[in-house]
Amino acid sequence: MNIHPSTRSVLARWLRGALGVGISAACLCAAPLAQAAQAVLLPEGPVTLIRATSVFVVDAPLLVEPGDIFTTGVHGAAQLEDGSGTIALLGSQTRITVDAAPSGAKTNMLDALSLLAGWLKVERGTAAAPGQLTVDTVVLRAALSHGAAVIHANANAASLFVETGSITLALPGIADAPQPLNAERYAQRESDKPLETRARPTPAFVGEMPLAFRDPLASIAARPQVKAAAPVQGRVVAYADIADWLASPLAVRSTFVARFRPLARAEPFRTQIRRNLRNLPEWRAVLCPPRPAPPRRPGTPQWSEVAS
Repeated sequence: MNIHPSTRSVLARWLRGALGVGISAACLCAAPLAQAAQAVLLPEGPVTLIRATSVFVVDAPLLVEPGDIFTTGVHGAAQLEDGSGTIALLGSQTRITVDAAPSGAKTNMLDALSLLAGWLKVERGTAAAPGQLTVDTVVLRAALSHGAAVIHANANAASLFVETGSITLALPGIADAPQPLNAERYAQRESDKPLETRARPTPAFVGEMPLAFRDPLASIAARPQVKAAAPVQGRVVAYADIADWLASPLAVRSTFVARFRPLARAEPFRTQIRRNLRNLPEWRAVLCPPRPAPPRRPGTPQWSEVAS
């Protein structure tokens, strides 16, 4: 993406002052695409897509559907955009889902993402923008109404820095009230540990963060029109493709049995699920469905009365 040299993020300015390093503008190479009401994926390098029960490799602009699971490559990246001005930049080796919207809600917006692992930078227009974007990780859930934030997550921890605006943090499974976090604040949490906040990101967070995340995000989808590509030459999802998702404690896990149930009718997926039932108890009813109740014989009363 082309960034005007006079426009730099808060994090970039802090890095320049604290570390004395130069900031390079990021360039996400992708074909131009007219801004559409539906969210779009703009990849830099091949991106693995799991849609319904199929796997594809995409390397061109793609219209996003609720439930899409994306994985960027070792040297790749990708940008998600919707028609309301929400932008999400995925770093390399990032695994994320575009969560399905609640029943009756619009499905053309990036309202909710689940980040299993990797780096994500999100930005939402102004305070007047409707709704909010939630990003779910294993150990914390962030809600952003407007502003920009950088988030990193893995299977056991998550950390984030709020560049502009503010976010609200909630801890999965903990009934504490959501905690606000304002601009230029940093937070981190490991599994089963309290949330930590501080004024600046840790050196490790800064050192590992992708260089492209140091600049403000810019829309790519608003450029001259090009037809979005449809995924082609897909294959059936294998257990290894989704094993980490199936076992994760993310809220989106509750949707996977209904989605991937047809795969359990065939081998080797069925056997692999059976071997992991200890960690996947919700699949037990799929593999071992309860026996149907025997049919009631004609004339048999449904209840009996006891004479008094």
